[in-house]
Amino acid sequence: MFTHHARIYLHHTDAAGRLFFANQFYLIHEAKEHFLESLGLDMAEWMDHPTLTFPLVHAEADYTAMLKAGDALDIAVRIAKIGETSVVFAFTLTREGRPVGTASTVNVTVNKKTGVKTPIPEEWRRRFNTAL
Repeated sequence: MFTHHARIYLHHTDAAGRLFFANQFYLIHEAKEHFLESLGLDMAEWMDHPTLTFPLVHAEADYTAMLKAGDALDIAVRIAKIGETSVVFAFTLTREGRPVGTASTVNVTVNKKTGVKTPIPEEWRRRFNTAL
């Protein structure tokens, strides 16, 4: 399992001083980018891929404790499932070793020209499988 260390800053919070819900997605997306890079899947190369893109098509989250500016987080990232065209990423957020939230996202490989889902390239699949 991969762990990304993050911190809640004032700009992540709402008027009540709590983590604004949408910013949890910002934090987990950042953790996912670092996770993918740890697998040798560089985001810049993905963005420049000649025929494929890997958009996020589903996201959900649960918030189990309040987070505020100054809180340090560990965001554990794992691959929950690899399908024919999709990958499900699972996230567990902890503060001082205690769970404070969970999330999951689904990304799909899509042909840039046609916009149609396409099978995950074998090289990507091989790298994803190293994280199972």
